[in-house]
Parts: sequence; structure tokens; C-alpha cells
Amino acid sequence: MTAPDHGPGVRIPPPVLVAAVLAVAWAGQRFVPVPLGPPLPDLGALVIFAAVALMGWAVLVLVRAGNDPRPDKPDTAMVEAGPFRFSRNPIYLGLLLAVAGFALRWGDLWGWLGLAASHLLLERLVVAKEEAYLAGRFGAAYEAYRARVRRWL
Repeated sequence: MTAPDHGPGVRIPPPVLVAAVLAVAWAGQRFVPVPLGPPLPDLGALVIFAAVALMGWAVLVLVRAGNDPRPDKPDTAMVEAGPFRFSRNPIYLGLLLAVAGFALRWGDLWGWLGLAASHLLLERLVVAKEEAYLAGRFGAAYEAYRARVRRWL
């Protein structure tokens, strides 16, 4: 008898993690501003729109493959289609793009610090666990995919 598959063991949902970092960055730029240049609200909005579109596309591809997009759930299929052809983590890439969009909108150091912190937290608390899980779950097929497709872009 095999043990039940409980997924990669991600404890904090990545959007919650990134939203918390973004909230701290927002408070920082609001109350202790460190301007880096002029705010670029239109460019920031465009980047945020692209981020949401990328995340939506990735979720759609995951669901169509029969996977639950939540990282605390087990995967039933390895997905290599859609945005997963270019990035092993298109949803997390979208989250990082969204933070970059806010950083552009604000024109402040806090947004860029939020981007760096979000990247670090996603790498350590989410991506590392998912990659170990997927390697164990899909073996050689995942290793071949990992050799072919970059982690981010």
C-alpha cells in the first residue's frame, strides 16, 4: 500500500505570501517614501494586466489538464503546454510581474524591495518544495522537462 499523495507541502498560498509583501511595500512607500524616479502608472498598469493574463492562462492550462492549481494539492498530470513551455512557474512569474507593475506605478524603492522579497520567498517556500515534489512524483519525465524549460523565463 502506497502513502497518499498530499502534494508538495506548500503551507502559505503564494498569492497570500506575495500580497503580504506587497502590503508591507505599499505601507513603506506611503509612509516612508524612497523615490527612485517618476512613477510610471500607465506602464505599471500594462505590466499588471500582462501578469494577470499570464496567471489566468496558466491556471486555465492546469485545470484543463486535470490539476488543481493550488500548490498544496497533489498533481494528477505533468503540464508542459501553454505558458509551461516557456517557464516552469508561470503563475509565480505572473505574481512577480504584478509586483514589478506596482513598483513601476509607485516609482519607489519599496516596490523593488517587495519584488526582491517576493522572489526570495517564492523560491524558498514554494518553488523548492514543488520541484522536489514533482521530481519525486514524475521522475525522469520531470527531470527532462526541467532540463528543457527554465525555472522563470
